[in-house]
Amino acid sequence: MTHWMRRMGVAVVVIGVSLARLGAATTAAEVLAQRKQLDEGPRHWRDRERHMTLSLERSAGAAEQRQLVTYERQLPGDEEQAILFFEAPAAIRGVGLLSMSHPTRQDEQWVYLPALKRSRQIGTSRSARQERFADTDLTFLDLDLLRDMTSWTESEAPSTLLGEETVDDVATYRIERKPVLPDVYYARVVLWIGTDDLVTRRVEFFESGTDPVKRIAESDIRTVDGIPVAHRLEAVTPAEGTRTVMNVTSIRFNQGLEDGLFTQRALARGKR
Repeated sequence: MTHWMRRMGVAVVVIGVSLARLGAATTAAEVLAQRKQLDEGPRHWRDRERHMTLSLERSAGAAEQRQLVTYERQLPGDEEQAILFFEAPAAIRGVGLLSMSHPTRQDEQWVYLPALKRSRQIGTSRSARQERFADTDLTFLDLDLLRDMTSWTESEAPSTLLGEETVDDVATYRIERKPVLPDVYYARVVLWIGTDDLVTRRVEFFESGTDPVKRIAESDIRTVDGIPVAHRLEAVTPAEGTRTVMNVTSIRFNQGLEDGLFTQRALARGKR
């Protein structure tokens, strides 16, 4: 048996054991702990490169089509880095975003606008964090939260299991989290996580009311290098009647992305 086959065999056993425990999960904290175990074990990745198409649908008029590429990597201590560049259409080619996610201090973000030939750091005020990124339905805060939520502790965002619900023919756990972090401006976040694979299928963000201010659906789950990947993400802002749809056209894991890629200099230089 080859070394690769032995590694795959161990991964399958670990996944099987982890998923077998799901039947014993009685609290949201247990479900989230099991997902974290998978994400830090057989589903862990060091870095990834994703190419995506983007469709911006507004209440009137034809949808805008865009293309972008993202590079991300996970570092020890729950540190994460990400940089993305728009590739098309020509009007926004070169627009980029650099994000640094820190577990113990304020996250940092810089956006680069080719027309101005300079980058600017996104402010830490509520209005700055809730600004839409490049006219999508995702704010700068949303982009951070989609990365940070999986590392929240119970003290940072107490969780409650609201029950089970079927989403697109998939059985899911419905879990509510109430973040108490000072830089998270949502009062509640509700997650729908698959009971069989612990992959997120839906996220809803709430402010003070009972209706979500943002809905995010993840679908078309495919396994790439042993890692389940949502190839379609749909973000909706109900009050404004807008929707952003992202489709992953290609993805690669563990390419050994270099330190120099995640810098302001690289942001201004453009695509890798």
